[in-house]
Amino acid sequence: PQASLFGSGVPRALGLQAMPVGPDIIDENPGTPSTAAAATPEEALNTEPQDESPTKTSRGCLFVQEVRTTVRGSLREARVPTLFSLVVGMVLIALYYGGGAATRPAFDALAELKSETGLWFAVVSTCLFGGVLPSMVMAATGGLQRPYGVNLLFNVVLWALLGLCVDKLYELQGILFGDQQDAPTIVRKVLFDQFVWNPFLSVPFLAVTFRWRDFGFPIRKGCQDVLRPSSLSLAYCSTLLTCWGSWIPGTS
Repeated sequence: PQASLFGSGVPRALGLQAMPVGPDIIDENPGTPSTAAAATPEEALNTEPQDESPTKTSRGCLFVQEVRTTVRGSLREARVPTLFSLVVGMVLIALYYGGGAATRPAFDALAELKSETGLWFAVVSTCLFGGVLPSMVMAATGGLQRPYGVNLLFNVVLWALLGLCVDKLYELQGILFGDQQDAPTIVRKVLFDQFVWNPFLSVPFLAVTFRWRDFGFPIRKGCQDVLRPSSLSLAYCSTLLTCWGSWIPGTS
């Protein structure tokens, strides 16, 4: 999962909410007449090549340019939320280790509550802070897509599922690498998180899921546009790079 509470990067909710990888950045109706000057990147990618070698080069350049533009915009919008998350994390660490007897009981109570409630703690807390609260703020500031109810439900269900998956991911990392808090263990966990979990499991799922949302949650008609290879590749690469830019410093 990707950082930032309210930015449009791979999450707008913690870096995953409103990555513009669907119709926001690509014309998904290739049948619409357009001039060469107004052609979208995807129309250019789908143009029949007249000279195979230059066209392949042009397609690659257009793809890289589109990924760069999307990632730059996402990271720019996620700067403040990501910085806020880092500051909050450092404050919590300082309170835990530096607060002594004044703050330690509160953290111990949270740990005990999680131990007693198991997965429910992860599901409810992630759903609340990753889905409900950011969606409410986005609705108030005009950033939540319409219809509000459907997108709020989508965010709640998605973050509940992510909370469950990430909780199990941390359990697996504890088995694989141990629960020590030393630098080598943290490095191994971050590397596994960012270069195994994200590229092979989390990001493919999120790229498809967010495109499905951006196209209005189609069931049958429209699914071919959601799964269009060129656009899905763009969504995957943009989401992965945004994840790395937000979460590598965040999880470290």
